[in-house]
Amino acid sequence: MKKTLTGLAIITAMAFQAHIAHAQENVSVPAQHAEVSQKINLNTASVDELTALPGIGKSKAQAIVNYRTDVGEFLEVEQLTEVKGIGPKMLSKIEHFVMVAN
Repeated sequence: MKKTLTGLAIITAMAFQAHIAHAQENVSVPAQHAEVSQKINLNTASVDELTALPGIGKSKAQAIVNYRTDVGEFLEVEQLTEVKGIGPKMLSKIEHFVMVAN
């Protein structure tokens, strides 16, 4: 009887672990921003497109668009640090996802 109960306990534990492992594979963590599949052009991107960048919400995206409207087109990606709220640390997070083109 003890062997049967021990065997059942082991089988139950193994089944539970398999269930947990399978469940973890299928869990999708909601992303704050959509994944950027191709580089975003800073000179043509909309507020919605810019919010796909990591760490860029609507207000920073709007600040980027406002900068572009007030100052003119971006000549280089590094100009993003001239936008209020974007410093070197933020630039390092997003520079691989953006580009400058006319």
